[in-house]
Amino acid sequence: MQKRFSLIILIVILLGFSTLSSGGIFDAAEYKARRTNLMTSIPDGIAIILGSEGKMQNSNFIYFTGVEEPNSVLIIDGMKKESIIFLSSMESKEIVMEETGIERVLPLSQMIQLLSSYHAQTDSIYTPGPKWDADRKRIYNRTPVKRIRDMFPSFRFKDLSTAIGKMRAIKSPAEIKVMREAARISSLAHIEVLRRAKPGMYEWELAAIFKDCVKRLGGQGHAANAIVPSGPNIYDPHYNKNSRKMEDGDIVMADMCGEYEYYDIDISVSFPVNGKFNARQRKLNEIVCAVEEAMRSVFRPGIRSIDVEEEVRKIVAKKGIDIDKEGVYRILADHWVGLDVHDVSPSQERYPRTTILQPGMVITSDPSIRIKDENGIVIDGNKIENTVLITEDGCENLSYLVPRTIEEIEKIMAEK
Repeated sequence: MQKRFSLIILIVILLGFSTLSSGGIFDAAEYKARRTNLMTSIPDGIAIILGSEGKMQNSNFIYFTGVEEPNSVLIIDGMKKESIIFLSSMESKEIVMEETGIERVLPLSQMIQLLSSYHAQTDSIYTPGPKWDADRKRIYNRTPVKRIRDMFPSFRFKDLSTAIGKMRAIKSPAEIKVMREAARISSLAHIEVLRRAKPGMYEWELAAIFKDCVKRLGGQGHAANAIVPSGPNIYDPHYNKNSRKMEDGDIVMADMCGEYEYYDIDISVSFPVNGKFNARQRKLNEIVCAVEEAMRSVFRPGIRSIDVEEEVRKIVAKKGIDIDKEGVYRILADHWVGLDVHDVSPSQERYPRTTILQPGMVITSDPSIRIKDENGIVIDGNKIENTVLITEDGCENLSYLVPRTIEEIEKIMAEK
């Protein structure tokens, strides 16, 4: 088993991923199909999708155009069945037209003038609402949307979040291809962290190693704040100070997400910083791995996230594991993954609880253990997290390269 695991890692490192072009993420036909799909949800109006104001483009704009230029605006016309993109600089006009399939590329200064013509045709303006805005800003108060509201008070702004969420939740074959590569890069970065971790290092050093490895392998770095708690910090699920010096005997719960071509992968690995599990750590690792493996055997089209636990309980009970007694929780699909680590939802619920899983959806499988004392204070724990693709007959573990068993982790950590 160990030789096979090492061989797999060697092969993916040597082969890499050479089939993606260095030009746009996808071809123009893919972006055009997405915009055409959205038009069916806005037959009575237009959609306005804002580009980012910073270096990293926001997810919805990337999804419909692939254009990285900041301060851009996309209008999708559901009435005329056409799309228009406004750029702050027209120097890239020809490239944008070629890579997006959008024939009307105009300077940003002409947007208000064009909107005046729409004013006579419709009062329905669709935008992704503030609830799901990838930039986590209240989109209705952003310029130029605020200017539009001020200049055209009769426009009725409607939330486009669910319609976009339904589209983004089902990954196309092209998206799955990119996410497999994102998973490969993130997995190898976690392996590099395991190889270099040792007592006396700081948590932030592991985060830096991960980021450097992701970038060296062609990724964009961290997709979200690195969470690298060790020792007593592991009891805080959102700890991200990463300031503690790790000591011999500590468990580290490294929750780090790499980004590649704007697509994210969420992976968590728990390991002893000295490279050797003690008896207590071994037991917790074996339990959480067994539960996570059972979860992946249950994930399939047609099941709801909240129904996964019942089946998992039966599976692990046959192995002598009592979920309640062992303090295992979060036995479900915790969140969506895609262009955002916590990706947009295809329904009104933020997390996949009652949504029926479908092929093409990408979710996390991340059970955790919290051991509490008689006062309810957490005194021990463990966590594992994989990113999983729902397939036609089950699921695919996109982060399969990450070492999970005690033997795999200890072997990698011995390769100093």
